[in-house]
Amino acid sequence: MLSKEISLRILCMYILCLFITGCGGEASDQPDLGNVNGTVTLDGEPLAGAMVVFSPEKGRSSMAITNDDGQYDLLYVGDTRGAKLGTHQISITTAQADSAEEAGGEEATPFKENIPAKYNSESTLSEEIQAGDNQIDFELTSD
Repeated sequence: MLSKEISLRILCMYILCLFITGCGGEASDQPDLGNVNGTVTLDGEPLAGAMVVFSPEKGRSSMAITNDDGQYDLLYVGDTRGAKLGTHQISITTAQADSAEEAGGEEATPFKENIPAKYNSESTLSEEIQAGDNQIDFELTSD
């Protein structure tokens, strides 16, 4: 009788361990991603400090901020690089509000956009992201 009870407890603990390790294993709900990077220029000059956003038809967007050379490398979430596979609408903006700290303790200033709306609020830019590396450059013009 005692051995049946011990065997049942061991079996229950074994099943519980399977459930626990199954829930925290390698499986992820993250979609397949493609690496996306490139350069953004405005009138032939590198565009530094621009926010580049790739938004899929469904799911989480990916974004990056261009460096001083106008280069970007999309992040999906946290430090995971890339963008969901498929078609994305793209928005590129330089609108950033100055924080009160940057404004010398005064109120934050309103957003200021330095590039035409056709690249952000009225953007028709779109790209197809494939598995692997995707080099996508944007040559913007101010007219």
